[in-house]
Amino acid sequence: MPSLPEHPVQFAFDGEIERLLRRWLTDDCTAAQLNWKFRTYYELRRWIPQTIKERLQQKRNRKLIVDPEWYLGNRFISEFRIALRKDLEADNTSVLHPWPRPYQHTLVLTHDVETADGFARIDRLARLEEHSGVRSTWFVIPHKYPIDWGLLTDLRDRGHEIGVHGYNHDGRLFASRRRFDSRTPLINKSIQEFSATGFRSPMVHRQLDWMQAIDMQYDASCFDVDPFQAMPGGVGGIWPFHVGRFVEIPYTMPQDHTLIRLGALDKNIWLKKMAQNRLLRGASTLITHPDYLESDEQLAEYRAFLDEATTDPSLWIALASDVANWWNDRCPPKHAMLETSQQDSACSQTQSADPRVRTTALKNLFADFLVEHAN
Repeated sequence: MPSLPEHPVQFAFDGEIERLLRRWLTDDCTAAQLNWKFRTYYELRRWIPQTIKERLQQKRNRKLIVDPEWYLGNRFISEFRIALRKDLEADNTSVLHPWPRPYQHTLVLTHDVETADGFARIDRLARLEEHSGVRSTWFVIPHKYPIDWGLLTDLRDRGHEIGVHGYNHDGRLFASRRRFDSRTPLINKSIQEFSATGFRSPMVHRQLDWMQAIDMQYDASCFDVDPFQAMPGGVGGIWPFHVGRFVEIPYTMPQDHTLIRLGALDKNIWLKKMAQNRLLRGASTLITHPDYLESDEQLAEYRAFLDEATTDPSLWIALASDVANWWNDRCPPKHAMLETSQQDSACSQTQSADPRVRTTALKNLFADFLVEHAN
């Protein structure tokens, strides 16, 4: 039976858009299960050589039948257009702008560090970003490879952020509630040791109710659309949302390793998705990996994307923790006011005294989107 998380959920908008986001999250929570093939694979994965794992993943990705522009999420866009028009017809016009004044959209750069080789490449990739004037969030696995604590401290001192990437990246964190509960104290200890406020589950496996036990301010394990994930789903929306005790920040851009395995690492794909996200006043949250961005050509493509993205004065380039802090300031979660029915759970007004918070007309917020999708 489809259902939302048991814990209160609060979305960015009210009305028909809120109902659309609620339905997509419900479907994601229902779909977020591993089939028997993947359960077996993750039980055996520790004994499979890395080259064979990559070959299997590449073979699966190429066998999937998807639209060449799958990353644009056209089904959600069509449904959002209908919901938006219904809200405009109902005169639901006053909304909180998703982002702090004066910005119109957001870019959140994140990295999952999956191997010791990837960890060794962190500094090179971080300095590339710094050369473009940006900083990022690095999700590090606490129980898989040796941790260079000096490097983590240096990254924080340079303006980057460290997050926790699961337990040991074996794909079995959610195999059972017992296993999850046995690992949670060690994950929480790592969050303290890393001075982290954020978490991302390996392979973006997720169970949002269980994850309430993790001592985090935000999670980054959901996605808007990604047909290549072993645990299927997709929340559709490209805005953060509150779920229980934390802010959920979905990733909303194609991952680098997906594009590499499809033979299409191209900055223009990222720029095209970011342009659409701008129309929706959303967050462009990107996952890349120092493990996969290894060749000069790949690094040059990433650098070219950053150099072009940073020319947009309406773009807020933020750490994931900054986005989570902002989302709480913009509209604190109304946990105390929510009933178990979880009605009235979006946010159209704020009590925040932060001068960056602003109210705007719905038709003005999405004016560019309405022009683009006039027909």
